[in-house]
Amino acid sequence: MKTILIADDSASMRKLLETILKSEGHTILIAEDGREALKLAFDNEIDAIVADQEMPLLTGSELFKILKTDPEKKDIPRIMISGLTAENDKPASLFADVLISKNTDLKSQLLAALDKLP
Repeated sequence: MKTILIADDSASMRKLLETILKSEGHTILIAEDGREALKLAFDNEIDAIVADQEMPLLTGSELFKILKTDPEKKDIPRIMISGLTAENDKPASLFADVLISKNTDLKSQLLAALDKLP
């Protein structure tokens, strides 16, 4: 199983994502904003990051951009969750490996995305 970092400023979304991923046996780290997520990413060995696009302090795109430029963290798979559609959220899709809309079946989309990641 994987260690997955969840970064979302919504407590209900963090809980939903945590429940989905823990039910699959994954270990979860949780951040309430982009800056906390960045610290957790550098302080821990993680296998994937699931982040909301719209967060305080650092957006999901800003978080992923920083990690993508770091030699030790650049290969961590990055899943962006956004309330916007892919065509309306180009900045998010530039730094994420997978972009999932909150308007879809989140559980199946998230688990399918994780299955496709290395």
